[in-house]
Amino acid sequence: MCAPLLAGLPALAQEAFFGNAALERADWKEDAVPPPPAYSLDHLINVELPRAASRAVKIGIAPETIQINKETGIVRYVAVARGPGATNAMYEGIRCATGEYRVYARQVIGQPWTEVTDDAWQTMRGQTSYPHPYQLARDGICYGTAINGSARDIVRTLKSPKGTLYDD
Repeated sequence: MCAPLLAGLPALAQEAFFGNAALERADWKEDAVPPPPAYSLDHLINVELPRAASRAVKIGIAPETIQINKETGIVRYVAVARGPGATNAMYEGIRCATGEYRVYARQVIGQPWTEVTDDAWQTMRGQTSYPHPYQLARDGICYGTAINGSARDIVRTLKSPKGTLYDD
């Protein structure tokens, strides 16, 4: 008697985890991407990367660059990679509803931004060569499949030691 009800649970759980139906519509369109915002290297919030990631490169997010578009469900920001020989910035976006990220532009510090021409959204989960969007989503940008409130809320959560999305 309960079998028909239980049979539908995996599908419901999967939809609840992987997305917000309103933001996954077939007619969803990304808004016009604003130019990369100005950022400072002085107050970067460090991203805790998985143990398998290179320890030579440190990633931080510039908190003043966090921009939220609630209509499209996109959070955009500038992440900065600091290594022994170079410092580079990436202008990126995250869609919490779908667990995806996108890189819009890259910059070698002191040089102009270079637009990334690949406009495909990529899954955050399982990324080994580019793990920081997943960590940012998990540690404060997202709350489940929703955006974690305002930019101020995101900054506060990123500065705290607890994660909010995609428990490993």
